[in-house]
Amino acid sequence: MDTTEDTGTAAGPEHPAGTAHADEAAGPGRSRDGADAEAGRSKDGAGAEAGRSKDGAGAEAGRSGDDAGAGRPGSGAGAEAGRPEAPAMRLTLPGWLARLRGPVALGAAALIAVSLVLRVLVLRDSYFVEDDLLFVGNAYGEDFTLDYLTRVHKGHFMPGAIALTWVLSRAAPYDWALVSAVTLAAQALLGVLALRLLRTLFGGRPAILLPLALFLFCPLTFPAFAWWAAAINAIPLQLALVLALTAQVRFARGEGARYGRRALVWCVAGMAFSTKGVFAAFLLFALTTAYLRDRETGWLRSMWRELRANRWLWAAHAAVLAAYTLVYLDRMDTAPGEGAAAPKPGVAADLISLLLGRTFPSGAVGGPVSWTPTPAGGLAAPSGFVVALSWAVLAVTVVATLVYRRRAHRAWLTLAGYLVLADAIPTVIARGSYLGLVGAETRYVADAALVLAVCLGCALLPVAGETGAYRRPLPERSSLALVAGLTAGAYLVLSVFSVEAYRATLNGQRVRAYLDTAAAELAAAPDTAVIYPAPVPPDIVLPVNGERRLTDRLLAPLARPALRARMAHPEPTEDARVFNREGRLVRMNVAPGFFAARGPDERCMRTLLGAMSFPDAVSFGGRATVGGLSYSADRPASVTVEVGGERTVLSLRKTAMGLVQFPVHGIGRGMRIEMNDPEAPVCVIAVALGAPAPEGEGPS
Repeated sequence: MDTTEDTGTAAGPEHPAGTAHADEAAGPGRSRDGADAEAGRSKDGAGAEAGRSKDGAGAEAGRSGDDAGAGRPGSGAGAEAGRPEAPAMRLTLPGWLARLRGPVALGAAALIAVSLVLRVLVLRDSYFVEDDLLFVGNAYGEDFTLDYLTRVHKGHFMPGAIALTWVLSRAAPYDWALVSAVTLAAQALLGVLALRLLRTLFGGRPAILLPLALFLFCPLTFPAFAWWAAAINAIPLQLALVLALTAQVRFARGEGARYGRRALVWCVAGMAFSTKGVFAAFLLFALTTAYLRDRETGWLRSMWRELRANRWLWAAHAAVLAAYTLVYLDRMDTAPGEGAAAPKPGVAADLISLLLGRTFPSGAVGGPVSWTPTPAGGLAAPSGFVVALSWAVLAVTVVATLVYRRRAHRAWLTLAGYLVLADAIPTVIARGSYLGLVGAETRYVADAALVLAVCLGCALLPVAGETGAYRRPLPERSSLALVAGLTAGAYLVLSVFSVEAYRATLNGQRVRAYLDTAAAELAAAPDTAVIYPAPVPPDIVLPVNGERRLTDRLLAPLARPALRARMAHPEPTEDARVFNREGRLVRMNVAPGFFAARGPDERCMRTLLGAMSFPDAVSFGGRATVGGLSYSADRPASVTVEVGGERTVLSLRKTAMGLVQFPVHGIGRGMRIEMNDPEAPVCVIAVALGAPAPEGEGPS
């Protein structure tokens, strides 16, 4: 960021009855003439210049007057007599680093640090869950191709997020420390960039700490942060929004067309990680016309003038949106039965009522306080009292800003529009045919926390260069300071309480123990082991995910390459293994069990012309269908099993009691077994066709 720009905007050229009171309310004790300058920073931001007074006023902490004069002829204090002085070294800090010496920057740094500590605690109790495992399995089951990157996942078109999961999974599968480090680093960067955005918009006044704290500690953002599959959408989207807004502000101030192009690029980056990125351009346009250009005119007139003045930029945004939509529609068939669908009216109404009537308002003021535990964390479950209190707080805030702040209604309309267009409608389209309880998932409004912070800032503070921002003189600064302090303190306490309550719903130990056990079993298994695919337990990945939850996809990344290849293509064997509920490799059974076509006193099944048929056997095919054949043979022989037009040759050894199990890919009704040598002394005792199941357990 430009040092000149920040120094010029920090004061906020507003009437003393406006900004002076607002600034002092957020930072009591701050001198009037130093409201926008960091400690010791001169107007040009160069740092410690020659001629600085000996008492070190405004100098960097810990630097003495002698140090400030080191290297000048005759200064010599503290140097040995007759010894030539070493040449002085002066370090000119970049503008952004020099600003860290100011009280506002230090306060912001403290807020960011504390919020990160809180998030570290959340990550410590969280772990991979549900879609996280699907992403890791996909990364090992697919090459890094354009077709793979542009597949739709449960309604989400997110090539950037898929690319990120592929890289991290290939680097270290199921490494929670690596995933947590990347997530935390992205969140830290987001906090810093959010601070820069607020400084760019409103200057360096202490009041920017209020919207910053709201964003950093908003409980709405924590569930999406703790769930990796949600974090790869939510955090990059918010990063893109912050960067796009910052660039757009600089473009609107006339700092160069390149900033308009950068804003467009960041919007595209947001689309690469989340379908909600398509709404970034609308947010930029709304804030630009509401507060950055032609503020004094009507909002609609400002919109018209903006479209005329920068028609090519907004046309480029429209072209990008059109291209994204076409690609999304073209790739929807890569996720059949998932994502966009016609919502059910009753479900849609319940969903919107929960999402916008309870989940968002309670989270916006530091709630929801209470959560309903789920395998992926907690669902917001605010009490009726919390919901009523939340709406009351929001109503008071909106009314107060409308009374004092000119154009405050534009901020609240922008927030409401974003909630409806970017959060409610897409969620209804994607999930409105399932269950209204989806509205209790805070991840669907996590991105709105950033928009809320920006809009709150616009409703409270004048943007840099804005004059006449307030309708009437503000109350005394002592009163504002008290209200701001109590409000911020209450919000932070309630938010921390809500986050801790959410953390109590997290239990990553079940999945962690399962994956650790499976990894140890695979490490001990020989390369010749035959491991059949079976569904992981339903409390690890829900059955609705179909064959994507089979172990040959989700647990194969933990295996050596040779064993991983055998897991993908198991062969007929008499020692088939599958993973049980605890992640251990045990013998495989075929569920629902064996059936036989013989009389009560017969041991062997009857053959007709060297074959036997089982017309009632049904095969659903796929990777999770297996067969079994129990037999005895006086010498080695072979049989051919036909199911759904697929023929499999089984080699039988000489044994008094043998069991060979084999994969079945054919789909259909009926099963036929042919004796390749009708004269071979083979006795087929029992036959099975069904799903793989661990010994001692039923199918998952």
